[in-house]
Amino acid sequence: MEKITSRNNPKIKYACSLKKLSFSKSEGKVLAEGVRLCEDAALNSIPIESCFVTEALAGSGECEYIMKKSKYTYIIESHVAQKLSDTKNPQGIFCVCALKKAKEKIDYSGEYIFLENLRDPGNLGTVIRTAEAFGMSGVIVSGCCSAYSQKALRASMGAAFRFPVIEAESKIEFLSNAKNNGMSLYAAVPDASAEDVSAISGKDACIVAVGNEGDGLSEELISISEPVTIHMAGRAESLNAAQAATVLMYEITK
Repeated sequence: MEKITSRNNPKIKYACSLKKLSFSKSEGKVLAEGVRLCEDAALNSIPIESCFVTEALAGSGECEYIMKKSKYTYIIESHVAQKLSDTKNPQGIFCVCALKKAKEKIDYSGEYIFLENLRDPGNLGTVIRTAEAFGMSGVIVSGCCSAYSQKALRASMGAAFRFPVIEAESKIEFLSNAKNNGMSLYAAVPDASAEDVSAISGKDACIVAVGNEGDGLSEELISISEPVTIHMAGRAESLNAAQAATVLMYEITK
């Protein structure tokens, strides 16, 4: 295995560039960090083009499966690992992975959470992780940040590598088509006059939409959906997007 000692090595520079979302998207690749995320990629048949691992970690045997699944493996020094890392104390393994192609098809008999214009990758990753845990059919995103940024991947605990994340480029057309195929559409709104979220309990074949952290859902999306709300006590007016999505998914699947 080739050993990389310089932070300016072209392979290291390329891997670092993948931390920029625009470059990652144009290349169709993502940089995964840490044993857990890299192992999730390997276990879920995500093509691993390059694996960068410190000598100490490589010798421990902890990442042997990941290294076997990688096309190329490079031994790196700790100061090189620090450059690749987004954390203060990196575990010492990084993988350049090919992104899965986004799908636009859904199961019209399924249960989905729809996210519109979410900007916080931590929220997005948390929703993906929770959706998997609750047994949802998938997460649909429109205008959101990348599910494959390092922060989103960490928040999802690798769920983005194994759970359906569907991109809807034309959200109204996408949702109207789902509605025409028998699915119920619900829009989560902070409106006390809207029907309580419990109304969606046990509903099959549905999509429930949660909006942007600051602005909520767009009016055009609300106009084609049935509004529902999470009634709250005290002075709270709304919940964090990920918290709201969690409550909604619990109601759908309980």
